[in-house]
Amino acid sequence: MNNNASFPECVFCKKEITTPILKNVFVSKNFYNLYECYKCKIGMLHPFPSEDELAKLYSCGNYRTGTGKRFGLVIEFLIYLGRLRKRGRIKRFIKSGKILDIGCGRGLFLDVMRRGGWDTIGTEFSAKTASYAINTYGLKILPGDIIQHKLPAKSFDAININQVLEHLKNPDKVIEESLRLLRKGGLLIVSVPDLRSPQFTIGKKNWFLLDLPYHLFHFTEEGLGELLRKNKFKVKHIKRFSLEISPFGWLQTLLNISGIRFNLLYDLLKSSELRDGDMEAINPRGIIFTFLLLPIYFPLALVLSVLESLILKRGGSVEIYAEKK
Repeated sequence: MNNNASFPECVFCKKEITTPILKNVFVSKNFYNLYECYKCKIGMLHPFPSEDELAKLYSCGNYRTGTGKRFGLVIEFLIYLGRLRKRGRIKRFIKSGKILDIGCGRGLFLDVMRRGGWDTIGTEFSAKTASYAINTYGLKILPGDIIQHKLPAKSFDAININQVLEHLKNPDKVIEESLRLLRKGGLLIVSVPDLRSPQFTIGKKNWFLLDLPYHLFHFTEEGLGELLRKNKFKVKHIKRFSLEISPFGWLQTLLNISGIRFNLLYDLLKSSELRDGDMEAINPRGIIFTFLLLPIYFPLALVLSVLESLILKRGGSVEIYAEKK
């Protein structure tokens, strides 16, 4: 993509995209537009932040942590439970083997998989976070981009890319590399926010999972599925409801629409390490209104997240399980 061009070029089909679906969203001291390639059904941020801007964003934003703890005990338990349930879903397709987690973060998923009898390895861009995973769980973590390591072909039975693909400047290349690294019949699991979700349709720039400018690409379920099929994967299962993502995505989006400080509840729930610097200039009235609205918005968020999954067959996030042909 040419950041200096008036309109972005689709990374996947190389055609120019001229119609934005969001214009002039002001975040992190810059204005951004969001375009969608209607052929590929994938959205793209324009312009992309520079490498220096990205480095600064990740050094002080929601993705930094050296302790591994992101939230309080209850939410951390829900996250751990989600990892256990995911291990169970993977075992429906492959009982055990060697798994790679691209963008493994603090290593919680890999630790859960190893306890289930899997041989594990991960990649992680943040040296601080990778160090935590190595020192806490004794995991093998490779720094940086998976492509740079040139791992042996057909060396993995499963590859996990969880809420990572949308952050990368080269998602097409990472999918291609995943194909190369998987054995025949191997499983690729990709989870991303869904741009066609009712959460985005209603929330627009207030959508919690939009997460500009960290999310460079914005996938739809259809676009991600087609990308996988073009790369010789067969979609085996699609999961649209996530206990740790779906209800809270609705809850925070509804609060954002209400005009309360953007993502205030999320900031309040974060660990002290992540919260540092994010709690400045908070009007106490915002906190009061948040807790006044919770008895109304929380049950509404639960209902909406179930309805969008069961009736509309969408979700704030979509997780696709695909087999290498």
